Amino acid sequence: MKLEKDQIEEGFSDAMAKGTALALKRKVIVKGKQVRSTTDVAKKIDYLSIQLSTVAALALLAVAVSGDQKSILSKAGVVSGLFSEDLPDVV
Repeated sequence: MKLEKDQIEEGFSDAMAKGTALALKRKVIVKGKQVRSTTDVAKKIDYLSIQLSTVAALALLAVAVSGDQKSILSKAGVVSGLFSEDLPDVV
């Protein structure tokens, strides 16, 4: 018989979700500043693309933590897609 304390809960804790959301928000702000500060149009487009991907990750996180624990979009499944992008992060 398993005790309640021996069970492992899958997914985000409340603190993990908030911490991830704050990190994503920070990245959106940083990329916005980079867009405004650069004069190279190609770099602006790259920064905007990264910023848009980060906003999408933030929206995905919000959907994941607001839904049913057993939904098709589980909190644990979101982690792998939060920070992945097609292009490397442009500094």
